[in-house]
Amino acid sequence: MINLLKLELKKTNIRTYIISASIIGICMLGIIYLFAYAPKIEPKDPDMKMFAGYENIIPLFSTICMFAFSLLSSVMFSKIIIEEYSGKRTTLLFSYPVSRRKVFLAKIAVVSLFVATAMITSCISIFIIFGISESISPVVDGNITFEIISRAAKTTFYMSISAVSVGIISMALGFIKKSIPTTIISSVLLCSLLSNVVAGSISADSPIIIFTIILLLISVLVINIITRKINCMEV
Repeated sequence: MINLLKLELKKTNIRTYIISASIIGICMLGIIYLFAYAPKIEPKDPDMKMFAGYENIIPLFSTICMFAFSLLSSVMFSKIIIEEYSGKRTTLLFSYPVSRRKVFLAKIAVVSLFVATAMITSCISIFIIFGISESISPVVDGNITFEIISRAAKTTFYMSISAVSVGIISMALGFIKKSIPTTIISSVLLCSLLSNVVAGSISADSPIIIFTIILLLISVLVINIITRKINCMEV
């Protein structure tokens, strides 16, 4: 399996996705400062209260970050899986002296590990930069406590799992339809649904955890379904 992972990494132009992840990280850094400054721009606007305090900014920021990396995930799955299992490339893919299941799971693993690692790394870097700047010249009212740091870490972990799961589910829908646009649109719709869940319960972590578990279970289910489809495919 490790050799398959190495082979997939060699086949994939990973540098392109590293650059994409870096650009997302830079954009996310700007967004967290935008969220921090939002209440100061319109202090009398009651809608701006949702951006007040670190405890509100963290889940909102993590949701936007998950949205961005879910799109990256769906794009990678479209390129690495949907394109690979369509047209003449399928003949070459099925010529490998390895079971189809292992090849498919290796592709899933490469994308999943990359997206999760990229998102976690980006979020940690952004939180560190933001935390240092807040200790020097605070914009948000309140103090950064251990509880807030702990929540940031947990939310980032849950959202990284959600980003990968959304990508897998979207990939499955795109695979069935043999359509890359279906993959991207499905990712946007699923992220929008999760965003509404977070926005409706900013102060609570349980809806995020429940939604993440549901997405994870669905992603495991669709991986099994697509694996069976690939095993039954004829060249």
